[in-house]
Order: sequence, then structure tokens, then C-alpha cells
Amino acid sequence: MINLQPYLQYFSSIFGAEKIALTDVYHLQSNAPNLMVYTMPAIILFTVLEFVGSYFSEHKTYENKETQGSLWVGLGNLIVNLLMKTVLITGAIWIYNQLSWRIELNWWTLIACFIAYDFCSYWSHRFSHYNRFFWATHVVHHSAEHYNLTVAFRQSWVQHFKTIFFIPVALIGFHPVIFFVASQLSTLYQFWVHTEAIGKLHPFFEKYFGTPSNHRVHHGSQEKYLDKNFGATLMIWDHIFGSFQYEEEKPVYGLTTPVENKTNPFVLNFHEYRDMLYDVKHSDGIKEMLFFIFASPAKIYKHKLNKVEKSVLKTKKVNTIAIKTVVILLMLVLSQLVIAQEPKQANLPVPRGKDLLFFLQRTPDANTVIYELNYEADGSINYKSPVKGSWIRYTENGRCKDLTAIEKRFAYGVKCKAIGNGAFEIRLAAYQKMAMYLLKSEEDQQYRMYIKDEGKNLLLKRVFVKVKGGSFWFPKVEYIDLFTTSSANGIEILKRINLG
Repeated sequence: MINLQPYLQYFSSIFGAEKIALTDVYHLQSNAPNLMVYTMPAIILFTVLEFVGSYFSEHKTYENKETQGSLWVGLGNLIVNLLMKTVLITGAIWIYNQLSWRIELNWWTLIACFIAYDFCSYWSHRFSHYNRFFWATHVVHHSAEHYNLTVAFRQSWVQHFKTIFFIPVALIGFHPVIFFVASQLSTLYQFWVHTEAIGKLHPFFEKYFGTPSNHRVHHGSQEKYLDKNFGATLMIWDHIFGSFQYEEEKPVYGLTTPVENKTNPFVLNFHEYRDMLYDVKHSDGIKEMLFFIFASPAKIYKHKLNKVEKSVLKTKKVNTIAIKTVVILLMLVLSQLVIAQEPKQANLPVPRGKDLLFFLQRTPDANTVIYELNYEADGSINYKSPVKGSWIRYTENGRCKDLTAIEKRFAYGVKCKAIGNGAFEIRLAAYQKMAMYLLKSEEDQQYRMYIKDEGKNLLLKRVFVKVKGGSFWFPKVEYIDLFTTSSANGIEILKRINLG
């Protein structure tokens, strides 16, 4: 019969480690391997290689302002970690000393510690996406609209709030040195998954381990990719808890509501807290205040949208001022009706301008609607409304004129939606079935308007609407002509949408 006594004695001795004096914190820090320092040259080397490769390739994965933002955030995070290191190690030692099952410093315990740490990392990550308070400690990591190794540097300066999720690992009794080595290994592993330079790996790795493909999904802003693939090293947790998603279509990176300032590390780190304080300040009571702090970002967004809709409905109550406004608008509409019935000029001039995206003409009409880029006062694109429409009134000596409120809402206005990566989906108010896309040209990085045809981008120059009969309010549109140019070969292509 096998004598198990020696093995039981050895096993019990593992959990009988001596306490660590708090005065030995400095000694413990100096003896613990600092893996981040050892690997920093390799991290810098691979980042530079990826940057150079992107610079000379057609597929650009780096953008100057965004890269600067990532580096500033990473530098600040490095300083915060240095300041917090002693505090965290002291806390780990204190917990370790409270336990009666302290584990000796044995390097083979690193395997169990790493698995436990990875499990807690999954829940820390997942909780950060479903709770606004913790989302504010993570949002900076998702704010980049290009996916490259510098995204790994985008770690929040206040991410140590999430240390509470890793207390269970410390409570198991792992030695503080083992605990912090596991933490460093987890951080280092997640560096290499932030790249587009590596495609899909063997199916076994794609299913069970964190890979660039799996993590690209996590950074995607499409509906199917939102809140997926939270695992750091192991994807087993995502399979078990139903949050796994393979990479199918190319992800659109960034937040559903992009951050306009891409370089200021303070804005990148704290803009969500700023928005949170604004919502709390304007909340209706304690219940809504707590909701704005701790509810999921998705629920908060829907809640705020509902409040806006209710506010709009409330303001639509009929009163004297509203009646006067309607009368004025009707007078403007009638004036447009008179102008619209004027004889069509045979050869309307082609409008020009560096900010012109495309223009619209119709029959019967002797004027042109132009669509231009809409800039803020500081010269940046207005992300909420990147395209603006206005008249060129050739019947009034070429006078430029803004669209009326009714024209914007029902006829010539546009509806804009950010789709990530600096791109926008644009739809005409009068014909919302047709999607147009405001994208940066690959040649000069300037915004252009495109339509998609069989997966290809066609540069939109002009829209012509043929109206035949009907009324002003309900014109009978016979067809719509889209005058486009192929971005591949420059050939002009006419796309006709028959509606008559």
C-alpha cells in the first residue's frame, strides 16, 4: 500500500508560509522580477517595425494624432504604475498576512495563479463594459479608431479601481511575488494581440486563446462585435459564459460616439467622467443619479434618448408662438413653391469649391442644392453634423441661401450617423433608402462622398432628380440619376434609380 503521509505533510507545509513583515516591502520589490522593464526594448522594437511597415504599405494602421494620444496615455500610465506599485504590493502583503493558508514562494504555483488571475481578468473586463463607473476606467482603451500595437499603451490612469476584482486571487493565498508576476505576464501577453499585421492563426488557438483576430472583434463597434471576447489570455471563459465571437467581417474600430480630441491624454482618460458628472448634475433625484453612475452605457444611452424624445414631444404643444412659427414657415414654403415652378434654365453652372462634396439638381427647378463639409470654429469636422446643405439661387443672381427648417427635415436635408474610424453614413431626408458614405480618400486623406456598388466605392459628384407631375408636397419622382466616378480607374459611371 502506498504511504501518502509524506505527500500530505508536504502539501500541508505549502500552506504554512511565514508572514511577511511590512517593513520588507522594498526588499520584496527589488527581488521580484520586473518583466515589464526586461521586455520594454522588444515592445519598442516591434512597435517601430509595425509603424514603418504601415508607413510604406497601402493599408495605413497609424494616424499621427491618434498615435500621439496613445503614447501620451501610455507614458502617464507608466508614471501612475510606478507611484502605485508600493501601495499595491503593501496591500497584497497585508491580505497575505491575514490568511492562515499562506502559500510558500514556489514558482510552480505560478500556473495556478495565472489561471485564477485570467479568470478574474475576464470578469473585470466584462464588468467594465456593463457598468458605467468601471467603463470610465476602460473607455480610453477603446477610443482609438486605428488598430495597432500602440493601442496596448492606452491603459486608463485610474484603472487601479478594478483591483477589487483581483482580490479573490490574493485570498487564495498565493505569494505576493507570484501574484505580481502573473499580473505582468497577463499584461505582456495582451500586447501582441493589438495588431492587424497578424491574420488568423490555427483554429485551435483561435478557439481557446486570445489572438489578434479575437481581440480585433472586441475592439469592433459593429452590433455583432459589441461586448464580445473579454478574455485576456484564455478564451475558454468567453465560451463558457456566452460572449465569444469569431472575426467574420473587418471590424470598424473606435467608440460608437467618437472622441473628437485625439491627442490630449487628459480628455482621453477623463471625458467619460466629465459626461457622467454632467448627467448626475441634471438627474431627477437620487435614483436617476445612481442610474447614471452605475448602469450600463447602453441603457444610459437609451434612457437619455427617451428623455430627449419626451422633451421634444412636450415642446410640440400648440401655443401662440408655435402658431406664429408655423405661419412663417408656410410663407417660406409657398415662396419656394413659386420659385420651383419657374422655367428650368437650360445649362446650369457646375458649382465649385474645395469643401464641395456633391450637388443636387432637379426638374422643374432652376436652382442647385450643394452639399459641403461642415467645420467647427477650430477647423475640425463637426462629428454630429459633418455635412451641410444650402441653395445656390441662380434665379436670384446666384445668391447662396440656407435650407429652411422644412426643407432640411423633409426634402434636401441629410441625416448623418458616425460608423467609426472617422467614417459617416449619410442619407437624404427625401430618400432615406439610399445610403451614402463620407470617407477619407486613400490618396490624399481628404473627405469625399461615396456610394457602394457591388462592394466597390464610387465617388459621388452629382445627383439629378427627374420629377414628373404630382404636387409640391408629394412630387412624383420618375428617376434619380447618380453621377459617379470609379475610385479604381477614374471612369465615370451613371447609376439610375427608377421610381416612376
